[in-house]
Amino acid sequence: MRLPLGWLADFIDPGLTAEQLAERIHLTSMPVEDIEVIGVPSDDGNLDAFRVGHVGDVAPHPHADRLRLCRVDVGDGRLRQIVCGAPNVAKGQRVPVALPGARLPGADGPLKKATLRGEESLGMILSETELGLGEDSAGIVVLSGDPAPGTPLADVLALGETVLDIEVTSNRPDLTSVYGWAREVHAITGRDLAPLDETEPAAEGEGHVSDHVSLRVEAPDLCPRYTARVLSDVRVRPSPAWLRVRLEAAGMRAINNVVDVTNYVMLLTGQPLHAFDLDRVRGRQIVVRRATAGEPVTTLDGQERVLDDRMLAIADAERPQVIAGIIGAADVEVHDGTTRVLLEAATFDGPTTYETSVRLGVRSESSARFEKGLPPELPARAMAIACRMLIELSDARLVPGELDAAEPLPETPTVELRHARQAALTGIAVDPGESAETLRRLGCEVEEGPDRLRATPPFDRRADLVREADLIEEVVRIHGLDAIPEELPRIVGRGRRTPAQRLVERLARRAVDLGMSEAITYTMVPEDDVERLGIAADDRRRDPVRLVNPISEEMAVMRRSMLPGLLRAAVHNQARQRADGGLFEVGRTYAPRSDGQADERRWLAALLWGRFGAAGWRDEPRPVDVYTALGVADALAAAARVELRPSGNDARYFHPARQARLAAGEGVVGWAAEVHPLVLREFDVQGPAAAVVMDLAALLDAAPGSPALYEDLLTVPVARRDLAVVIDEAVPAIELVDAARAAGAPLVRDVRVFDRYAGEQIGESKVSLALRLTLVDPGRTLTDDEIEACVAEVVGALRRRGGELRQ
Repeated sequence: MRLPLGWLADFIDPGLTAEQLAERIHLTSMPVEDIEVIGVPSDDGNLDAFRVGHVGDVAPHPHADRLRLCRVDVGDGRLRQIVCGAPNVAKGQRVPVALPGARLPGADGPLKKATLRGEESLGMILSETELGLGEDSAGIVVLSGDPAPGTPLADVLALGETVLDIEVTSNRPDLTSVYGWAREVHAITGRDLAPLDETEPAAEGEGHVSDHVSLRVEAPDLCPRYTARVLSDVRVRPSPAWLRVRLEAAGMRAINNVVDVTNYVMLLTGQPLHAFDLDRVRGRQIVVRRATAGEPVTTLDGQERVLDDRMLAIADAERPQVIAGIIGAADVEVHDGTTRVLLEAATFDGPTTYETSVRLGVRSESSARFEKGLPPELPARAMAIACRMLIELSDARLVPGELDAAEPLPETPTVELRHARQAALTGIAVDPGESAETLRRLGCEVEEGPDRLRATPPFDRRADLVREADLIEEVVRIHGLDAIPEELPRIVGRGRRTPAQRLVERLARRAVDLGMSEAITYTMVPEDDVERLGIAADDRRRDPVRLVNPISEEMAVMRRSMLPGLLRAAVHNQARQRADGGLFEVGRTYAPRSDGQADERRWLAALLWGRFGAAGWRDEPRPVDVYTALGVADALAAAARVELRPSGNDARYFHPARQARLAAGEGVVGWAAEVHPLVLREFDVQGPAAAVVMDLAALLDAAPGSPALYEDLLTVPVARRDLAVVIDEAVPAIELVDAARAAGAPLVRDVRVFDRYAGEQIGESKVSLALRLTLVDPGRTLTDDEIEACVAEVVGALRRRGGELRQ
């Protein structure tokens, strides 16, 4: 919401500078995002150089076809010559004039006397653009009324305006209006608030509104109130300068006096309105109905939009003329030849307005207000003000009568506030009188009692102030949230992490200990990620959860894999001279379900690139490979007290021969692999790169439920024996490791493969695996006989698996 402070001053003088007011609003109400100053600089007496001028005569320039010589009275007793190129300058006009010495917005220096094509110019007749108050540079500003020549221009036109850009939350539709902010500032500062003039204008037109148009509401659930009035003898023309300036300051473009009035009243009251050219309404009917699926409408922006039966349309006898609450159709747009206007002020269902806006991809100032939920009492207020302004600014005559189709108005509940409860909930005791006065300034009707008060909120706060806590919040925020004491809460119970949370914490700490940094990547990703990963055409991961209205094509679907985000993060790091590194992320992937929802699965994914590990003074870390990934996976699994069993895998985005599926317990818990070179090329990652992906739910299922038990392994010696076993190269090493552990239990505590050899000495299709056995009994020292007997059991088990000791 853009809030022009000059407009706000029509209703309240805050008694604060713009900066002070912005700070108070920020601390008590809504975030103020910016303070913008537009228009003519007001310092150093600059405004004195801007005057009202009266054009006494206009003559052609003798040396330039497009320039004119104007004789202008600026109140100093003489007519001064000003050269002007505007096509709309004419004798008798009241115009804004900048005298020599004036500083215009954005100008490098003060205005000087000039000679233009041989003729002296003693000033400048100004356009909106030159005043910095709008975008219309086609002609000069013509002032309305009859201000005297020489009158300071600032007295008749807001030359400089300070605008607060405020973020308004969805629960405060009242703050999408200037008067709503006036009441809020009244509550914040306690300064006097001027009432809003809601006087009904005199209806002097001919006949009755029902003689001109009929109304039928077929969807009262989506439109609980629809009001319409008719104005005749309308003259469509440019709005006066003061109105155009205010609209531009509030962020809206001036169109013509009729449309500008509807926008002005919307900004003033928060109630959107729409003006129809009544002579273009077919059948002289207004029908409020659900749209028909596939029904087209060409809107004011020239776009054809196709409606469906979930949307609300305002139609005439033949077709939709307004997408309710969002944008009108070009067919019934007010134009220069319009003489009869049908003025609409209605209440539309907020969620329907929002959903329609999202589905059609169009958002407007109107939809931004309706989607917050507007009260059905508001149209009457806006209608009265708009009709009065149209009579004044377009010479219109209001036809007697009003069409008003309304559901019963909702009841406004009375809410009780106990003063003791307010003190207990917030930690500060606000004086009961102050609480009552604060709520009154916010528009509530208040009935005071000895220990509590009862408040009935205004109709535009009905949906927001429904509980005692809501009233307490209002009182305390106006009193000052900074007055709440800083005290630690009393501990009423002990919070504990869930097993899943403890697992994630252990894994994240282990990943950091291994030298990786945590990353957070987008869950919304490009749809072509599956192509870049080389996912097969029949893979179910090609069916993502799609966003209905994505921010961009780069965020079109919910991710099915964690890998692309980490690959993009690696590119970002490599572009900043991080040739080696490691990142991990704990996050979710999303798979579509038949009911329209998504299955979420949580993972820990890690990506290593370049060289990984700490560099020593004797050597450098090795380039990452599948063994690096397996080591990282083992270390992560060990943090969960899970032992992994690697086996073959065939994922297309991993290296065909350098990837492993990691099993534990009864299922697969992860994967470790080198990333396929073609995938690295698709994502512009400089290889080598390796990845680890752990399924957190599966890992938690495989983790032991009992707490870890610690054993004394320090007071007795540990025995180690190395075995070189020749085996068929097709036999997975993990089978030998499992066999050795089972045969040597309970004395064999660990079995590791520390070397692999293949060559002519051991035969074709054979490999030699070196196993290191660790034997220990925590309670005593093992004898040589016990050690040799245990090793013999292990060797026997290896032979039964097809292995032989290498001689």
